[in-house]
Amino acid sequence: MSVVMDVLLEESNRLSSLIELYDKKISEFPKGSISKKVRNGHIYYYLAYHDNEKVKFDYLGKEGSKKVEEYSMKILKRRKFEEKRKKSKANLDEVKKFLRVAG
Repeated sequence: MSVVMDVLLEESNRLSSLIELYDKKISEFPKGSISKKVRNGHIYYYLAYHDNEKVKFDYLGKEGSKKVEEYSMKILKRRKFEEKRKKSKANLDEVKKFLRVAG
């Protein structure tokens, strides 16, 4: 039983480290999402995010601008890290459950 516990503890530590890494990576990217607004027949893009219970909009540019594409890619990468973090957290919860049962 000791070998199984060692493996579970090692996996728990690995997943915890991985979650910390994902948290660090997520914090490097902008929070929020891209919002598209049409004004006078022109399309404009904004970065929408929460700031102290208020929704803020930061202007990014017109359709096809370099800044809009850059932020879109950054948000896409952040969402991928958030998904990986979510899966790692679910795996960690499962490992902790086995540790409680085995311990």
